[in-house]
Amino acid sequence: MKVLVATASTQGDRGDDYFFALEGELVYLPMIDYAVVDRCGFAQGFAGVASSKATTTAMVVDRPDLSVHDWSIAIADGLTRQGWLEDGWSESNDELLEQVLADLEAIVEPIAPNTVIERNGTDFFPRYAAPLAA
Repeated sequence: MKVLVATASTQGDRGDDYFFALEGELVYLPMIDYAVVDRCGFAQGFAGVASSKATTTAMVVDRPDLSVHDWSIAIADGLTRQGWLEDGWSESNDELLEQVLADLEAIVEPIAPNTVIERNGTDFFPRYAAPLAA
């Protein structure tokens, strides 16, 4: 399955780049209200599931070893540890978690694996597409 992971690749291409996440960790969109003025770069970032830290670059990767169920659990665990889900993946959180997962699937679906992407709010742009191995 295609997922987003943190990458330091192409960091520094933009003056406002930052990379505090762990290379290769799963990422999702930060749970921030973008209706307010973005003064600290959250609208450009991806949140690391394991590190709870952010990056402005993510790579679309194909992870055949990762099932949809395991990916969902990893995202739910990250959201729980970061305080966004009160009691983990439960019925009371289904709607929020399903929206986060659907958003991630919609982002990666049209993008080829090994493509580094950046974002500006809800807009996503390829920064670099690595050649696929033959």
